[in-house]
Amino acid sequence: MTNNASASAVLDLAFRPFFLLGAVFSVIALLLWGANLHGWLTHAYHGYTPLWHGHEMLFGFVAAILVGFLLTAVQNWTGLRSAHGKALLLLILLWLAGRLAVWFAGFMPWWLVIIIDGSFLLYAAGLLASLLLKKQQKRNYFAVLALLLLTADNVVFHLGVASGNLQTATHALHSVILLITLLMTVIGGRVIPMFTGNTTQIPPRTRIQWLDKAGLGFLWVIVVIFLFQLQIYLPDKLLAVIFSFSAVLIAGRCALWRAMSTRRHPLLWSLHLSYWFIPLGLGLIACHYAGMALSLSTALHALTVGAMGGLILSMISRVSLGHTGRPIVATPLIKLAFLLVLAAALSRVGLILIIPAFSLWAWWLSIGLWVMAYTLFLYRYSAILLSPRADR
Repeated sequence: MTNNASASAVLDLAFRPFFLLGAVFSVIALLLWGANLHGWLTHAYHGYTPLWHGHEMLFGFVAAILVGFLLTAVQNWTGLRSAHGKALLLLILLWLAGRLAVWFAGFMPWWLVIIIDGSFLLYAAGLLASLLLKKQQKRNYFAVLALLLLTADNVVFHLGVASGNLQTATHALHSVILLITLLMTVIGGRVIPMFTGNTTQIPPRTRIQWLDKAGLGFLWVIVVIFLFQLQIYLPDKLLAVIFSFSAVLIAGRCALWRAMSTRRHPLLWSLHLSYWFIPLGLGLIACHYAGMALSLSTALHALTVGAMGGLILSMISRVSLGHTGRPIVATPLIKLAFLLVLAAALSRVGLILIIPAFSLWAWWLSIGLWVMAYTLFLYRYSAILLSPRADR
């Protein structure tokens, strides 16, 4: 394959460059974070290194995958050609510029960091909105709103760090985690039962409308509370109740999706298992606010490593095959990758809960398992994402 053919393929649709960039960046960012934990590397993003890890895994890794997914899905939603060629190349360059701006933020004025880092999601929202508006796809306007809210949260984060208000910056990251959790809950609720029914040929159970609406309703309340940082004014017991209701209702919702029928289908059981980390994470956050000996960071990592890490790996594996004209079948290496990323979540959350004294080792184990999982994805899928469609 010539370099021109490879470049043409990569710029054909957003999932190709951003699935690759996101996976590569997650490996690099976690290795850098691990080196920092061990004292091998010190890097002060505006003087507070831990926030770099959280910010870049959300706005570097997750945002890249999210934009790649949405700008690919919108072509199916609308039937219109999505971002490609020069427009897609500009989007890639904005993402890369944002990563460099954040790394070197200590040498730049804060307003310039905000402009550079914020331009990626803002431009992506514009590309997405232009297609949805042409077809009046009102059902999917929420995706544009989500990108705009993420952009606003990013601005709040940078302002908080620049002003030395690290609590505000930390709360901004927490609200991003919950907003992305809402997106995963909505999108997963649409596609996982459909994928399961189509693959197993077992009709999905009838949706319970009040259960869907109630579960998402409580999650919307949580997102609004954290977006406006109202949690600092509300009693912890009230937050525990809200998170508990959301966890139970969403668990009841996905219990209807015939997960047991997917045992022979890795691209399905990986989705189901990862999705269950959403009610688990919400439940653990409820336990934190109820006063149990459980840090909020540990609870949130059930959502970031378990739900986000697992769902992303499963979805990008599936989408990369389907949108390049290949059979949607998981190879043994990808099955192993799914197990590794789920093990990373259990290490980061479960091992720390069971043996708190070994937290540093649990972090390192989790990092190692994640790096192996996403390296396997890159080994298996890089050639696929860089090549033209198999069916031409």
